[in-house]
Formats: sequence, structure tokens, C-alpha cells
Amino acid sequence: MVDDKYQNELLVVWKDPVTRNRIVIGRLWKQDDLYHFEYVRDDEDERGSIEYAIKMGYKPIKIFEDLDQEYTSEELFAPFLNRLNGKDRSNNPFEVLKRTGGRLTTDTLEFMEPIDEEKLCRTVSFNIAGWRHYDGDEALEELESGQELHLEIEADNIYDMHAIEIWTKDKKYKLGYVPAVYSRYIDKLVEDNKYTAQISQIDRKADPYNIVKVDFTGKMVKPKVAKKDLRSQITI
Repeated sequence: MVDDKYQNELLVVWKDPVTRNRIVIGRLWKQDDLYHFEYVRDDEDERGSIEYAIKMGYKPIKIFEDLDQEYTSEELFAPFLNRLNGKDRSNNPFEVLKRTGGRLTTDTLEFMEPIDEEKLCRTVSFNIAGWRHYDGDEALEELESGQELHLEIEADNIYDMHAIEIWTKDKKYKLGYVPAVYSRYIDKLVEDNKYTAQISQIDRKADPYNIVKVDFTGKMVKPKVAKKDLRSQITI
């Protein structure tokens, strides 16, 4: 999910407004004072692709219409920069995208940190998917930062063989799911109970997806090394 070439990277993720599924469509990264963007393609081992997203109704951003190119720019690409407020645009905008996810009410794009498959220790922070459909609101008054959570493979999920449920430690409340973008990379750790998961942030006034943030850590026996093809570049 992370290549040696991209050590400061974000996944560009589109949420299908109909199915609510999150689909990885591209990568944004910063290297040697240049910003880079490229699409994830069908032949890559990722959670989605630009081809799949287009089939589901996604329309590529106008300046990124060539699906085969790697785009570069000295400044953060305007469609991404414009997702931030004025102050954040001039103050390390890449880090702001990483921290906030760059979500808007006008579309369903967001930016998510990848999991480094080349490391034995896998760490990632994420919000809980599906919060409003389960017991989150009922459990909210009992939740606090630092609280450990229980994760469990949902073996009978016919739509996603990697689906991971998030429960309170005592399994009293089901809070939702690990975002599908991440679940396939940590399901083995959950299955083997080789992980820790705890609440890192709670914002009771936020929209459902942003109420609770979870920190996950697990240690793989053997890491996976991903390979990527080189592509031509377009400088914007």
C-alpha cells in the first residue's frame, strides 16, 4: 500500500454516494519539494481503482483527465488546495490534508493515510465507518479517550470478506466498522488477536463519521513488499 518511492503519501478516496463504499482512486505525495498525483489502476493491489470508480459513477477532476499520467506541481494541486480554508492553504497544506482528511459537504472525496506493508509493525488511525447505523450514539456517554476496543472479523459478510467490526471491549455495543480501505491490510492481525485498538479522539459535536477516531497497532510475522510500474509525468 506504500511504496519506497512514496514515504509522504495520502490515498485519495471517493465514497460512492449510492452504496457508501469507499474506493481508492489515486495517490497524492510530496517528494523533493514537488507534489505528485497519480491514479490507482485496475492492475494494482489496492482497495479499488479509478476504472472501478468511473464504472460506479465517479467523474475525474478536469485537470487529471489523463488516467495514465503522473502529475507533478511545485504547489499543491488547486482542486486539493481549494478544499482548505485560507489560512491552511499557506501553512503546510499537505499536513492539513493529512490531519483533516480534506472532506467537504459538496463532494465525497477524502484523503487517508496508507498502511506501510513493508513494515512489521502496522499502525493506522481511522474514523469509524457506519457509526450512525449501529450503537454508537447509545454508547457515546460511556466512551472516552484511551479506551480499548474489540475488533472482530465479520465472517458472514457476503459483500466484503475482509470486513472488521468495531465493538466496545465488553462487546456491549457495536460501534461500526474499520473503513474498508484499511480492513484488508489488518484482518490477519485481528484474526490472530495480534493488535491493540483504542480511542484516540472523541468529538461529540462532529458529524457521525468524525465523532470517534481509533488508533490501531499490530505486528505482522512477515511484511508484504509491493511493486509499482513507472509512469510518464505531466508537470502542472
